[in-house]
Amino acid sequence: MPPSLPRLLSLALFAALPVASRATTVDPAPLRVLIAGMAHGHIGRFLHGADPRVVTIVGVEEPDTTIWRRYARNPRLRGVPHYSDLAPAIAGTNPEAVWAFSDTLDHLSIVQAAAPRHLSVIVEKPLAVSWAAASEIAALAHDNGTLVLTNYETSWYPAFADIRAMLGPAGPLGPIRQIYVQAGHEGPVKIHVGPEFLDWLRDPVRAGGGALFDFGCYGINLVTWWLGNRAPEWVSAQTADYDPTDYPHCDDHAVVQLGYPDLQATVVGSWHWPYPRKDAAVSGERGAVVTSDETNYTLRLGRGPAASRHATSAPRSPLAWFAATIRAGRDPVDDPSSLANNLIVMRVLDAARRSAAEHRAIRIDAR
Repeated sequence: MPPSLPRLLSLALFAALPVASRATTVDPAPLRVLIAGMAHGHIGRFLHGADPRVVTIVGVEEPDTTIWRRYARNPRLRGVPHYSDLAPAIAGTNPEAVWAFSDTLDHLSIVQAAAPRHLSVIVEKPLAVSWAAASEIAALAHDNGTLVLTNYETSWYPAFADIRAMLGPAGPLGPIRQIYVQAGHEGPVKIHVGPEFLDWLRDPVRAGGGALFDFGCYGINLVTWWLGNRAPEWVSAQTADYDPTDYPHCDDHAVVQLGYPDLQATVVGSWHWPYPRKDAAVSGERGAVVTSDETNYTLRLGRGPAASRHATSAPRSPLAWFAATIRAGRDPVDDPSSLANNLIVMRVLDAARRSAAEHRAIRIDAR
């Protein structure tokens, strides 16, 4: 049986302490990164923004030579060695961190290979395909004194950082009572994701689920961050397969409710929006904020008019932030990328999948 959520959260909080063997100041040299897998479509965005002053790509592990050849012409990969197996890739490149662009199922095996060698790992959301896999990842990170961080596009939205700054009893919104987060797009088939990405994205074994795991994780991650890593008391979810032709084996629409003693959060992850969206509405006793994009939102206090606002939180560079965090050697507990946050995300996703299958609410501590 996997360890309990409180036990793993205590390990994650312990991991927030500096790792004794690592320097606590940021090395100005670029972070040496080994890419593990290339089947995740976000690899293209990473390569486009891989500033050589911040990261040095020391190698690529990808067993599918067809995928490797598709990307090998990228200027960022010129002269970068290619490996078919992760162990020799790690041994031959001397990386400081491994950045996974594999399917979600392989996140565990990547951490199993990297953590004993005291290498930090960055994975694309979500952390794992199950609570059992997430538990093992957390234990490996703790036992080896290393970091496992999860990358979400929304972690870098200044509007969402502004929302977090508004929260708390003394904030302009007052005590929070309702949170709504919507995320998704027209669906991976309609937006024509790459064939290797589509192959696993709609496979519930390799992805954990369909839209529930692909986009439901965004809202759960944000709610957990905004609430200071509080786990809900219960989870209720409904999933649907509106397009069994394109998505015959997985859900393509999911609604998840997270219940707390003092508020409720609703998360919708869908492959059936008419446009891409990652937006939220947070309502408290005194006011409400509704985002329209990554930098803009409206703030309404009481019965007053809604005022348009542009986010004032400083933009963050994902690459620079990950490099500094890995060099510092501590889990950033209060960040949406942290292991502490994403253990809760995985507990909720696991409960949501079970709730949808059993047609009942699941207490978060139920086994």
